[in-house]
Amino acid sequence: MIGKIISHYRILEKIAESNMAEVYKAQDIQLGRYVVLKFLKADLQAKSEEKQRFIREAQAASALDHNNICTIYEIGETDDGQMFIAMAYYEGGSLKDRISRGRMPPAEAVDMAIQIAQGLAKAHERGIVHRDIKPANVMLNSDGVAKIVDFGLAKLADATRLTKRDVVVGTPAYMSPEQAKPFDPEQAHSPDVDHRTDIWSLGVVLYEMLSAQTPFTGENYLAVLFAINNLDPEPLQKHVPDLPPRLLHIVERALKKSVDERYPFINDVLLDLRRCPPPNGGEEPEVVVISSRGSNVAKKLRPLIEQTLSFTFTPKPPAGENPYLNRVRIQNPDEFYGRRSELSRIYERIKAGRPQSVSLVGVRRIGKSSLLSAIHHPANRLKYLPVPQEYVCVYMDFQEKRNVAPAEILRHILSALQNEYRGRLKLKVQPDYEGLMEVVHAFQEAGLKLIFLWDEFESVTRNSNIGAEFYAYFRALANNYNVAYITTSSAQLQTLCHTKAIADSPFFNIFTNLHLGPFKPEEARQLIAEPSGKAGKPLAAHTDFVLEIAGHFPFFIQMACAALFSMDRLDKAAYKKARETFMEEAGPHFREYWERFDESQKAVVAALAKGKKPPREHAFAVKYLTQAGFVLNGKLFSTLFAEFVREITGSGRRWWEVW
Repeated sequence: MIGKIISHYRILEKIAESNMAEVYKAQDIQLGRYVVLKFLKADLQAKSEEKQRFIREAQAASALDHNNICTIYEIGETDDGQMFIAMAYYEGGSLKDRISRGRMPPAEAVDMAIQIAQGLAKAHERGIVHRDIKPANVMLNSDGVAKIVDFGLAKLADATRLTKRDVVVGTPAYMSPEQAKPFDPEQAHSPDVDHRTDIWSLGVVLYEMLSAQTPFTGENYLAVLFAINNLDPEPLQKHVPDLPPRLLHIVERALKKSVDERYPFINDVLLDLRRCPPPNGGEEPEVVVISSRGSNVAKKLRPLIEQTLSFTFTPKPPAGENPYLNRVRIQNPDEFYGRRSELSRIYERIKAGRPQSVSLVGVRRIGKSSLLSAIHHPANRLKYLPVPQEYVCVYMDFQEKRNVAPAEILRHILSALQNEYRGRLKLKVQPDYEGLMEVVHAFQEAGLKLIFLWDEFESVTRNSNIGAEFYAYFRALANNYNVAYITTSSAQLQTLCHTKAIADSPFFNIFTNLHLGPFKPEEARQLIAEPSGKAGKPLAAHTDFVLEIAGHFPFFIQMACAALFSMDRLDKAAYKKARETFMEEAGPHFREYWERFDESQKAVVAALAKGKKPPREHAFAVKYLTQAGFVLNGKLFSTLFAEFVREITGSGRRWWEVW
């Protein structure tokens, strides 16, 4: 390659090589400047659709035009089909080179982290997630300005996992826990990987800048991935004893294994980095500490919640990408469709003279978690609440808190409350009933109303470690303070308790039940038309087909639309392929629903699948199935669900045999 001319670039020397690319220094023979040419490895160019995806990613990154993002000059292809990227050449080397000379002073590390975070904030705002932030992907110009490189490469490499099981996407030491999950051959990439994976990787880089070593190590990449998922990093104080507490907090929070405990957005990281004390030992910003009843902090609490409401930034989905792939707890208001009447009803309960508790009930995959996230989002609080500064909404997911002791639940609540205040609230109380009471009392004195948003609350009601005292305590909080609870569960909470004594607790009497069913017809049509229209491939003309196989369940509508959106042409053959793709994904969920039905419900569903009227003695089951959305206008909600039922009951042929 040395001396060869590619396009109008003369190759001068090889700079580096990775599992994704070969990198050369070259000279632009037209403009006389030095550039970097990055040639993608052959396995990243195997499929034309993946090449096109990468081109879109690189084009989007080149349009960011930010001081902390590398300038891309050109995306090209050689005569023999080898793809390359031409980008700016920087004299200062990489951040990896800088770290190799020893750990960086805190002020220098913070400055570098701020620059990286600024570049990521610009990318996330445009819906671009880097997925491989590491020192080698941060270049420095002659003035020490950081430039992030290689946007899109990790996402392209991710696609090769379908054909190469041994591929490790990203660099193991910097991968987030969600990236480091065991490989699933059924998925091209984990649906859980979003902008917060970049926050984790930035936390690793900051740890390394301060200590000159990465927080997670091992003898091989599998050992590193195990450490990322299961072990805590060595305390940073062990390497750098005198670090400011705020800087330690930033690293610790960025490296939370649960994405819900991590910083929610890169702008939050930026805020804390900019608040770090200056190198001359200046004072840190004030942190409010609640340590005991009567600690006189009430007047300081309200200004803090006003600051959290000012951060309404949410990443935008990238143009051209399939907009129907995000189905797990939708957090971006721009991607949240339907449920406006439910959202309004819940906020009406919240803003009552004393906030009222609501139990959201619905079958699995009906959108309960996404609705809870919409309630929590600052943009909606600003829209629906008359004085949003008076409300503190604390989101918690109890799915991973099964079978734990009450103290662990209380620790979870206190931790979530601190996270809501973005690190500026410290709760130095015991994780017990008295400790939480002290915190609630302080908020009451400040004139604030606490709204606890508890997702998957049946994990608590089914927990045999949680006794009647727990429910009596939280009932007393709601009775005596401005405290309310919004819970989600698959059925009414009383039916999900581990004992009758718990089910009879007066705690459950404070809730208004709100049953979450399928979308209304206009909401279903909106979900089909708007995301696809915004992404440049309208599906409104195919509404009847989508509703035929998906019904009005938003989860299944997204599946059907995702399948159609991926088709080059939308004809009869595409419909057949979309049905196949839909059934591959929906089939396990159909089976799960079937297995959860009781005998009466199965009898009704089986009868309707055969086109018969259900027996009259099962009228109650018909009512439930209609309310839950499985029965629509006297028929099963989906033709494919009906065919699934006929197959599983042995009364019909498979749908693809009769197509």
